[in-house]
Amino acid sequence: MEVIISNRGFSSVFHRTYVNQTNSRIIGESSTIGDYDDSFDIPGSSFLWVGDSHLINRDEVRELVGLMQYWFDNKGLPDVGLKPQELKP
Repeated sequence: MEVIISNRGFSSVFHRTYVNQTNSRIIGESSTIGDYDDSFDIPGSSFLWVGDSHLINRDEVRELVGLMQYWFDNKGLPDVGLKPQELKP
């Protein structure tokens, strides 16, 4: 999986196999503001876009779950280039 930051400053996770294809995003921070106390202070922390149909194996599911847990715990996706085993809440 690869974390890429958009020109608007929101991070998304792409599957390495699909990076150069249309709709290759698996999850991405949304600019939508939720009904949370810190939603305006931390853009991208209220909602995640969840991608189209991607076939991922067990190891990739583990990696994706780790990335989503990181987003939930830290109110944002990790920095670009951070490896899943380096994720810490």
